[in-house]
Amino acid sequence: GGVGKTTLAKKVYTDSSIEFHFYNRAWIYVSQLYSRKEVFLGILDSLSLITDEMYKMNDEKLAGELFSHLRSKRYLVVIDDVWTMEAWDDLQMAFPKTATGSRILLTTRSTEVALHANPEGLPHHLRFLTHEESWELLSKKVFRKGICPLELEDIGLQIAKKCYGLPLAL
Repeated sequence: GGVGKTTLAKKVYTDSSIEFHFYNRAWIYVSQLYSRKEVFLGILDSLSLITDEMYKMNDEKLAGELFSHLRSKRYLVVIDDVWTMEAWDDLQMAFPKTATGSRILLTTRSTEVALHANPEGLPHHLRFLTHEESWELLSKKVFRKGICPLELEDIGLQIAKKCYGLPLAL
């Protein structure tokens, strides 16, 4: 990680035009170890639909609750940090495939997972920064107006190089 997948997804998720377009929005973090029940409860909670009874429901019932709520709605659900195709297979049952203009934004380290989730889609690949871009970003973050004092330039360039093009390391 560290290329900025989650950061980019958050920028999209919190954009005012996205908030306006998708009244029903949910964000859930999945990662390598996840509980399908916890994921469904988290999405229901994000959508302000959670009830005490839902905590007693099994995965399938929760998926059904989520499905029936989303069926007639336009929604955006961000599923952050999906590691395997099986994880997507586990979760997709809760999301209707209706033509309401809804979207599921999935972040993953794996092109294979992205294409499995949407075979017709084109995954957006983030790239590492060049050394020059790393130095520019570091300078903007550390120095006023992005201008580095001459005596700090060597050490700054070394720091930028050690971040290996990962924007979040800067």
